Amino acid sequence: MRNLACLVILAAFSVALHSQPNDSTLVIRGGTLVDVRSGSEIPNSVIVVHGERIQEVIKEGTSNGPPGAKIIDAKGKWIIPGLIDSHAHAESAEETPFGLYLANGVTTIRNPGGNTTVLRLTRDKLLRGELAGPRLFFSGQILDGMPPVQTWFLLVDTPERARSAVHFLADQGVDFVKVYNNVKEPELKVIIQTAKERGLPVSGHVPRTLTMTRAIELGMTRLEHIRITGKEMLSAEEAAAIDPLPVGKREPMLWQRFNLQSEKMRALVQLLAKSRVFLDPTLVTDEYFGASAKEAIEKDPNNQYWPKSDVDEALKYWNTGLFETPAELVPAAHEAFDKEQKFVGMCSEAGVRIIAGTDGPGIGVLVPGFALHREMELLAASGLSPLQALRAATSTAAEALGKEEQLGSVEPGKFADLVIVDADPLASVQNLRQIHLVVQGGKTYQPKILLDEARGRANQKQ
Repeated sequence: MRNLACLVILAAFSVALHSQPNDSTLVIRGGTLVDVRSGSEIPNSVIVVHGERIQEVIKEGTSNGPPGAKIIDAKGKWIIPGLIDSHAHAESAEETPFGLYLANGVTTIRNPGGNTTVLRLTRDKLLRGELAGPRLFFSGQILDGMPPVQTWFLLVDTPERARSAVHFLADQGVDFVKVYNNVKEPELKVIIQTAKERGLPVSGHVPRTLTMTRAIELGMTRLEHIRITGKEMLSAEEAAAIDPLPVGKREPMLWQRFNLQSEKMRALVQLLAKSRVFLDPTLVTDEYFGASAKEAIEKDPNNQYWPKSDVDEALKYWNTGLFETPAELVPAAHEAFDKEQKFVGMCSEAGVRIIAGTDGPGIGVLVPGFALHREMELLAASGLSPLQALRAATSTAAEALGKEEQLGSVEPGKFADLVIVDADPLASVQNLRQIHLVVQGGKTYQPKILLDEARGRANQKQ
């Protein structure tokens, strides 16, 4: 109890330390502004922030803004929009060090599945400024067609229950609806129709009984992970044998058989582009489970931000259960990851709207905030340019949230969510890790202070 009280005091101190009055004016001048929409870089820019919104963006300016404004000298640095992690299962400050997101320039997260009540309460704390962390958008409970193994799933095994579940989630204030592996087509149709009536997009896994093509035809507009079922590409016999398997066996076996140059695969890529769906590959999670060595995860320096007991517990269950890859399939898992990256490159070249998500939080490469940088690096390694990878975590991610009028770029009227970095992010996506200062809603955050706080909390919990 004493440790918990200390953590609460530390969290309150963090908010007080970083908070500014809501009517304050901030001027960021001299930096090179990266316009993610046009791809241009604007040197010697001046950004005027009043309260939590961007008031003015002056190109090639020298203005100090109104009298009494706080001035931030960004000369020799670059300014980008706040980053968005489009797939982060962080729910509460008791379980996740939210400050790590801000320390890494992640000013918004999209949670596709969790306890609706806990998420609502956490979002309220963030909005009231009681908790320093990213903006939070969420789906609440995941809808699935089989009895759930977690409390944050809702069973929708009839069209009536599907309709009722969507109305329940909408009434609870969710931002979108997420479906899972075992939803059947009749229920999926009702989910999509009801969600549309309530003004909510439908996201999720492609159910195993369907193809990605059919899911898109029914109206799914946001696809989580790269879940191409065997039914889409293989013979009926092969699909029936592989599709029901746990993910650690299923994905290597499927991708081993997929031909990226086949007419079916090329047609699927073109459909994704033509239908304007958002694809959230979460490559970093597939790397974690399918293409990483346990020793590398165990020694990852990012683990210093978790209590050692949490790291040990995560290592105990790494690559087990649903994600366990049998030894004989490990080479196929590495091949699968390579093919997935090539598939993402094909999608990018075709114009598919790709967003950056991590499926964290976790240990190693999945530590909050750090994971999104790794995801962007993997997107770049898949063939996206640094600008395209940056868009996946800013402007395109904001579009996927339906919040492009408020987030995703540095423009007047939008939330003042900005990141100042020490090197040109369009020269290399790795330069995005060199964070100098983070601004969220007009409040400034020093990454070093946030990292020190997270490390201190981890040590306190040992």
